[in-house]
Amino acid sequence: MKKISLLIIVLFCCASINAFAEDNCGTPCPKPAPPCEKKMYTRPCPVETFLCTGKSKECLFNAAGLSESQLCTANKIQDKYELEVLSLNERIKCEEERLNSLKRKCAKKSEMKKQKKIISELKSDRKDICKCYEAEFRDMLTSEQWSAYKKAKKQ
Repeated sequence: MKKISLLIIVLFCCASINAFAEDNCGTPCPKPAPPCEKKMYTRPCPVETFLCTGKSKECLFNAAGLSESQLCTANKIQDKYELEVLSLNERIKCEEERLNSLKRKCAKKSEMKKQKKIISELKSDRKDICKCYEAEFRDMLTSEQWSAYKKAKKQ
């Protein structure tokens, strides 16, 4: 008896599935959505820059003709610079956000001037740190390498 009732339930399920399947056969399938277009970015991929030059490490190092040991030392200098400047960059962003907030609130000119001075001082500190690390980098180079580095940095 259980087998027969189970068989009837299975047949009923198959029949209902078949009925629903037949209803869909008369309607056309929806067209698939067109694939997303890939956007062409105008900015190139981010390149790892050396110190505060804004130039590619690889380009500068190749132009200067650094040896393996000099490459290692230069990378260590870069790592120390990034660690020291990281918190300073975050602070600059924070102060710039505060300045934007003051602008939105139409704050007094004296307040905005004070905030701009804070940002300027922080950027000056960052520039001084960069000069310090660039001097450390210069000490490990020969005069020819330094000249090639400066030339590549200006390009």
